[in-house]
Amino acid sequence: MQGNHLPNFRVSINRYLPRQKLGLGDRRWGRYNGSFHPETHSSESLLHEVEQGHAFSAVQGICQLEHCGRWCCPERKNDREHCGRPVGYRLNSHWVEAQHIGLDFDNGDSRSSLDYLLSVPFIAQHAAFAYTTLSHTPTCPKARAVFITDVAFTDADYYRRAKRAVMASLPWGDTAVHDPSRFFYGTNPESGTTRYLGRLLSVETVDGLIEGHRDHLELEQGARALPQIPVHQVGGGTAAERYVNTAIQQEVAWLASRVEGTGERHRGLLLAALKLGSLKQSEWLPVQVRNNLDPLGSLLTAAHRNGYVEKYGEEAVRRTIADGVAYSESRQKPSSWNSSGGRRTWSGGQWVKSVTV
Repeated sequence: MQGNHLPNFRVSINRYLPRQKLGLGDRRWGRYNGSFHPETHSSESLLHEVEQGHAFSAVQGICQLEHCGRWCCPERKNDREHCGRPVGYRLNSHWVEAQHIGLDFDNGDSRSSLDYLLSVPFIAQHAAFAYTTLSHTPTCPKARAVFITDVAFTDADYYRRAKRAVMASLPWGDTAVHDPSRFFYGTNPESGTTRYLGRLLSVETVDGLIEGHRDHLELEQGARALPQIPVHQVGGGTAAERYVNTAIQQEVAWLASRVEGTGERHRGLLLAALKLGSLKQSEWLPVQVRNNLDPLGSLLTAAHRNGYVEKYGEEAVRRTIADGVAYSESRQKPSSWNSSGGRRTWSGGQWVKSVTV
């Protein structure tokens, strides 16, 4: 599909400090995040901005929480219902819409080179353009592929799941780019390389990827080797309560044991949240038991224990858990839970619960 047939779309452009990357603690971050301005572009004109070293992000507007329409009221600056930032500031609570999905490939090997990415069928068939990033070097290639969808995303949760699903189809990419208000630096105007493809990614294709990603997570979720929980650690006065309590403890223990550098902590959050979210939707469990099931509260503890919160922040953990729950569907009732809440087997010198949850 040629570029002149692609739709125009809204995107926020940042022309402050072109071709520069800000480091942690840089005092210019406040001004930088406040310099994204909504404009209408084609995929070609957006690439032109990228070639000039300009950053881009989703359209930002007024705070979607309770707001006053300008700076949030100073006397309520610490109120959680006020973000304390001006209109248009790049922040997830200011997110309005997006019609682009950007993927980073920065592992520094041949799979991150522009030539390799352009040979990948999904990118060749659906990407609008690709370019080398500011961190790219010939010996450590890093590149970014940008997709333009035929319809704008106006629901942040849906947009985040769409980004996760596209990332899952290209699993060697950076898994951290699912943040709705994530921004992307442009390229170096002097040494960067760009490639215009002029393709379009339909939302119908995205929906298929989301469904496929959910199915894959379901299979992966069921294939895990979860720890067994000793009977004396399982609380609850009914079979259903004991069954759910066992599931929670298994997910928390399994997630807490995931280690940095493997990608398991991020994916583990999705899998564990999917599992607990599925139980919360299972109508064969009593209403009160399901109402007391709190995936966020349970898994946040485990994410603290494995260091994920410390590295990525609590907000990122909350979003990932929410996405896992959004993928969930009601689970089938297992045959072993309803009479005794699970079988007991002797293991490691003690009786342990042996149920399939």
